Amino acid sequence: MSFQAILDNLIERVPEAIAATFNDKDGDPLCSRTIEVPNDALQLLGAYRNVVKRHLQQAVEEFDRGEVEQVAFCTDQHWILMMGGQEHCSLVLVMRRDGILGRARFQMQQALDALNQEL
Repeated sequence: MSFQAILDNLIERVPEAIAATFNDKDGDPLCSRTIEVPNDALQLLGAYRNVVKRHLQQAVEEFDRGEVEQVAFCTDQHWILMMGGQEHCSLVLVMRRDGILGRARFQMQQALDALNQEL
């Protein structure tokens, strides 16, 4: 299955999802799909995922040596979820705030597993 087909499937399985991107280690998009989010904004989220992860990792390293696997933050209207894949790739999903966070995280992990197999 192609990267794009996996991402499209993720969007279908998370009804409140409005955008997703899968980026390489340099922040360049390997594939993306957006319904409501401007493409430039989506690409910035994908590009900055590794920067966000690095800063969070530094913040928690004194009490937790584990790897930061997921980042989720919200605005008053949206959830933004970020996960790291193999070869320092990143998966970012944007969904409406009324979405079910647990379902989105589960579906993202399923998609990330499939994306990693394609790398």
